[in-house]
Amino acid sequence: MLVTREREQAKSFSAKLKEQGALPVEVPLIQTSLPQQIDETVLAHWNEYDWIVFTSQNGVKYFFELAGSLPEEKRPKVAAVGEKTAQALQKKWGPIDLVPDEFVAESLAEAMKQHVQKGERILLVKGNLARETLRNELQSFAQVTDFIVYETSINKAAKEELIRLLEKKELDVITFTSSSTVRNFMELLDGCPLDQWLKDVAIACIGPITKQTAHELGMRVDICPHTYTIDGMIEAMNDYFK
Repeated sequence: MLVTREREQAKSFSAKLKEQGALPVEVPLIQTSLPQQIDETVLAHWNEYDWIVFTSQNGVKYFFELAGSLPEEKRPKVAAVGEKTAQALQKKWGPIDLVPDEFVAESLAEAMKQHVQKGERILLVKGNLARETLRNELQSFAQVTDFIVYETSINKAAKEELIRLLEKKELDVITFTSSSTVRNFMELLDGCPLDQWLKDVAIACIGPITKQTAHELGMRVDICPHTYTIDGMIEAMNDYFK
């Protein structure tokens, strides 16, 4: 079972897979780092916003690397787009003001309409490849400032191992946990006989956005959970193979 997510996050995913009797193979297709340029003005005044919105665990990680901590009485309200992002944020911040029931950007924007006063200022913490959907939705009722706290890039060193695993038919499932992992997989293997290599391999995507990216790039998807989390993904894979 191929785990394609970033190396640091792959460990917990692999541990859960092993608990289910699977044999995970980690080949990270993305790597993240602090941006080469940081908006110092935003960094100096982040606590002056009414809301801070976090869309990923990496956003939480790199935000606190840059911003440090702040006394509780001076903190803005915070929202997180998903369960794992919320858990990471809670460890750093404490109680969270808003987490949507469905873990996608569209649901967060809809939920925030009920809690944000018109014209309030929102700091949107994100990576350089984040979709514009959430920003566009939030701008309809608030003032939104982007704060790019990390950059995502392709792990080119993964290509050789990917080809080896696929040529030797050592994989039963390939898991994709973000659109970036799908795009990088297709870019690294451009020109390879993917139709042949993937014929007997199940493709699992963590949620509808990742699934949509896979379809747009010509890849079929066999598994996609109703709950867009790692646990939901593992449950859906169990159901598929039963």
